[in-house]
Amino acid sequence: MKHTLKLALASLLLACSSLASAAIYHVDVDTSSMSGQGGFVGFGLNGTGAPFVSAIISQFFGASLGAIDAEGTFNVFGDLSSSLKLDSHDLNQLTQGVVFGNKLQFDVEFTADQDLSTSGTSFAFTLLDKSFAALLGNDPSGVVVQAEFTPGAALNFSSNTAAAAITPVPEPETYALMGLGLLGLAMRRKRGVFARVS
Repeated sequence: MKHTLKLALASLLLACSSLASAAIYHVDVDTSSMSGQGGFVGFGLNGTGAPFVSAIISQFFGASLGAIDAEGTFNVFGDLSSSLKLDSHDLNQLTQGVVFGNKLQFDVEFTADQDLSTSGTSFAFTLLDKSFAALLGNDPSGVVVQAEFTPGAALNFSSNTAAAAITPVPEPETYALMGLGLLGLAMRRKRGVFARVS
């Protein structure tokens, strides 16, 4: 029994460590000042020849989806109604028409190559009006949040406006490690009870 438990714990730790290269973030953007207004959302990932990075956008809510702008969309897989994948093998961009609600939100999961020896890669989320002008923030191209993957540095995921908030989402291994810690405490306590009874 003791060896089986150790083997199970080691397997769980190994499984959790393989997930360590993924980072998930939840993004909230206050669009109440644009509620009912039409415009565009854009997602882009560039860095051809840079370390491989993929971004999966899911849980997109807060805007009624319209038509995809064919000229401003290339090399993307999926769609915003389920999940959208971009990767840095090629330049990627999605530009989609929307009618804004009060709060726009989505999750983005980044997976990066461990070899960060070449130039950087960047991810950007933009909000544009019907004439493709910036809606929020001080970036003239409409970038609201952006992530920079730079060799030798931690991921820099930041907002260009006070209307946007970025929150890290706990990864599955975080919960698994907490569970292991609680299991260890319970086992230690159980051993202490048995030691006092004997």
